[in-house]
Amino acid sequence: MSKQKAATVMGIDSSTHSLAFAVIRNGKLIKYGKINFTGSTSYERLADSRKKILALQSQFDVDYIAIEKAIMVRSVDTAIKMGMALGVIISSLMDEGVMVVEVAPITWQSYIGNKNYTRVQKKQIKDNNPGKSESWIKNKIREERKQFTIDFFNKKYTTTIDDNDVSDAIGIAYYASKELTR
Repeated sequence: MSKQKAATVMGIDSSTHSLAFAVIRNGKLIKYGKINFTGSTSYERLADSRKKILALQSQFDVDYIAIEKAIMVRSVDTAIKMGMALGVIISSLMDEGVMVVEVAPITWQSYIGNKNYTRVQKKQIKDNNPGKSESWIKNKIREERKQFTIDFFNKKYTTTIDDNDVSDAIGIAYYASKELTR
């Protein structure tokens, strides 16, 4: 795949309840944040998300949108709702000529040096935390990797981000701006 010409890249980490975003223009982080969707049903949240995302979209002249690919879903119902949310998000953000790509989480995470833990690293965590369950160990690894991303971008951009969804959105935008665009 050839690199797309783009000066302004938006990275998106989304769910059915929120959207974290980051905008990088010519290599500089210019805006980031998180929008929470309100509503008591998934359909009410979809309607709310559309309004809020259209307001966000009007603030930027984005050339390229990179969205984190949803790869692990526990139920068909969740997959359907996530698909609807992604449809609203992408259709609300896209203008004619704007390229949209999906990026697998491990792709951008590995790019910043945050690779999956090795068997040795996993064993070390287990040895350091005797008696803890496998699910506790997995959660500990997840927390450490999320903190790595937060720390990486706080240092790189001298920010004080503490939300892992926002740091993920920055990671997605960063990767896209460096590897997918020119």
